[in-house]
Amino acid sequence: MDKYFQQRQTFYSQFPNFFPDFEDLEYALYDVLDLPKEKIDEINYASTILWKIFLKVGKQFKHLSDEQLLALGIRSEMLPYIQLDYLQQQSILARFDFICTEDGQIKCLELNGETPFLVQETFEINEALCQHLEFHSPNDVSALHKTLSGALFAAMHFLNDLKKPKIVITGKTAAEDYEEYCQVQFLKKCIPFDVEYVPIQELIIFSSNTANIARGLYTPTMEKIDILYRPAHPVEFLIDDVSSDGDRIGLQLLELVKDGQLAIINAPAAYVLQSKILLWLIWERKDDPLLFNAEERAAIQKYMLPTYLSAEPFVQKNLPFVKKPVYSREGNTVEIYAGDGTKTNASAHTHYDDNLFIYQQYVEMPSITIKLKNGLQTKKWLIGSFIADNRACGLSCRVGNQITEWDSHWLAVGYREET
Repeated sequence: MDKYFQQRQTFYSQFPNFFPDFEDLEYALYDVLDLPKEKIDEINYASTILWKIFLKVGKQFKHLSDEQLLALGIRSEMLPYIQLDYLQQQSILARFDFICTEDGQIKCLELNGETPFLVQETFEINEALCQHLEFHSPNDVSALHKTLSGALFAAMHFLNDLKKPKIVITGKTAAEDYEEYCQVQFLKKCIPFDVEYVPIQELIIFSSNTANIARGLYTPTMEKIDILYRPAHPVEFLIDDVSSDGDRIGLQLLELVKDGQLAIINAPAAYVLQSKILLWLIWERKDDPLLFNAEERAAIQKYMLPTYLSAEPFVQKNLPFVKKPVYSREGNTVEIYAGDGTKTNASAHTHYDDNLFIYQQYVEMPSITIKLKNGLQTKKWLIGSFIADNRACGLSCRVGNQITEWDSHWLAVGYREET
């Protein structure tokens, strides 16, 4: 065991701008989940077809009234902005979470449609660890480069074909959140343009013109920002951002976008794709031939889970289910119920208890035994599958408890050629 941890330390010491450990958590495991190539191909197929389905339903929000949007859990503050959809896709980078059941099924739990994490692990560390342990990595970082490049060109077009934009990438500082900082710095390296990193607290906003300064978003050296990439700061946080004197600076920023003064990546329209209400809308319309073609309808039946706006359909059939807020992250405010409606498990944190909730059929995650400092442990695992450049392009495995929260581990995904 000591040799294992020595090897782990030696391997991860090559990556000073990564976070193999969080305090006492051995986050990045020194191992690879060996998936059959056929299973990887099917996860990629499921991701690609479900992405088309989610985009199709996401686009329907443009045709809904304000009352309908509010009933679907869209915040009232977002109503003026969710139509702002100026990039090549409604989201340029998204991640599905899948359970690969013990009996061979693949089931989609949700889509992280706006600011997915696991990016550096999937597109940098996975490749290195697979190579080191003699596996093939299924992940393709070129899709990430292409989608970021395309987003910047689309943002320049949105800004009246601006030729030399000032581009800033933002997030928390290393001292505030080292994981977020590393993700942001990794993405900065993937952008084929001149990009400046500015911590989110140091951005300066002028909501109106002054005698000397034009309305806009600025760096600390007072350079006006044209394009802001916020890979770890979702719109649902942005709309609650306030300055020390109480100004709704997040909404002021969205007003700049609405008026064509600033482009943000993702565009505000990606807020819709982050909502788990799409899981219910898709299941509700799963048999609709006017919305979905035959292949899409078959994929919904095969890869998605029954999802409703109440627990009643599950209790009637005595089926276990999960209650989730439509906007939540890191397994927060999730509850698991038995078929008779009694609660059997709940997440440790409940930050999203003011949301609309969905009820999704519960499926048991498969088990895996992992090596940790205090010995072997059996945990649950799920697969994160990234979409970039409109295609499936990267897999990562998260290993944790029955509810996958912030304290889960990361495990690389690879395959070996059959001989």
